[in-house]
Amino acid sequence: MPRNQSTAAQRARAAQRKTGAKYTAALRQATTADASPAVFSLRELLAECTTSPEWTGDHPEVDAEWAPRMFDSALLGGPVPHKSVLLLTGALAVLGLSAELTVEAHHAFRAVVVACGGRRFELVLSQDDWVAELCLIPGCKSLPVAEALIPYCERQHLAERSETELAEMAWAWGNNRRQEFQSTPAAAHVGDQGDALIAAAVAQGAFSKVAAELVEGCYGGPDLIDDIYLNDAEATAIRHAIDNERLLLKERARSAAAHLRKLAGGLCVCGVTLFLAPEADVPAQYCSVRCASPAATST
Repeated sequence: MPRNQSTAAQRARAAQRKTGAKYTAALRQATTADASPAVFSLRELLAECTTSPEWTGDHPEVDAEWAPRMFDSALLGGPVPHKSVLLLTGALAVLGLSAELTVEAHHAFRAVVVACGGRRFELVLSQDDWVAELCLIPGCKSLPVAEALIPYCERQHLAERSETELAEMAWAWGNNRRQEFQSTPAAAHVGDQGDALIAAAVAQGAFSKVAAELVEGCYGGPDLIDDIYLNDAEATAIRHAIDNERLLLKERARSAAAHLRKLAGGLCVCGVTLFLAPEADVPAQYCSVRCASPAATST
């Protein structure tokens, strides 16, 4: 048996044989009983997927003609579609077969959530090939802004990141866009994902730093334009693109700040009217650095 292997599926099968209970109910009870998540490698999961016999039970969530082909996984805690595991293996291939996984949650025949290498994935158990990456925060069911590069959901958790984290994600995302537009560098832009980073930065009072990292990642360091782009026309086009992107980011920051202030009722917690521009690098819902400092020290 693989090291630290979960025995939830094994206990469920034993309970089914002993008591005649439905496998689904026995599996749910056995999975809930596990006190701590088991740790197993991607190699172990892939070996289990490729060598285990096909599960032949009745799927309680979908009709037989639509049910996915599954195997009974001791590691994941019950029947799982073969294709889902193969898709998960592809998504984690960059980490290597020794990458360690844990099961965060198992919802009978509906879904299983696994964590690996600072990423979370949901495998839908009623379909053959539905694997979605989730926000990095345990328990969150939302999608991340940009998977591994911006691994937090836009609705809540991205705005809770620190200035340092947001700046690191901004540069990584900008650099990703730069690679994508390598053949037409002046056409690069930060996209909706960059806008999400700017909105989060406005909430943290980190607009200047995050915007600068986005632009540098996307176009290269402004002081190195002549060294990077030897053609004068191309260098001029890049400078124009940088200036335009900076203006757009300021507009998006002001829009995000206005939204936050509206949610706050237009007043700071101290009662002062909110008016600071995002470039002041004060969280939009506060009237000054001093007023925001208690919140800043608690994040």
